[in-house]
Amino acid sequence: MDILNGLADRGEWLVAGLVGAIISGWWHKAGLLDWRAWMVFLVTGVACAVFLTGIASNYLGVAEPRNITGVGFLLGSFGAALISAVNRALWAADIWKFLLELIKGKLGG
Repeated sequence: MDILNGLADRGEWLVAGLVGAIISGWWHKAGLLDWRAWMVFLVTGVACAVFLTGIASNYLGVAEPRNITGVGFLLGSFGAALISAVNRALWAADIWKFLLELIKGKLGG
């Protein structure tokens, strides 16, 4: 229940992050091929905004509520794009093949 109360308190950050992720998604639409990709993109943007806005605002010394909401918008847009880029890099690197080879090397196979 505390999580829901915390999200209700951070409603402005949530909305700002969602708007930021939607706008950022427009520029990344070539990589967002289906509705699941869009949903993951939007959810990661909102999660970055909700959970990192307070930390980033304190670190940057931003105290005015309107500016804090702006930080939430930026974190929503850049957070979604960053997580999307990390995900693409991990799939391109074929991390599973690397891990299997590492395990085979350790086991002597």
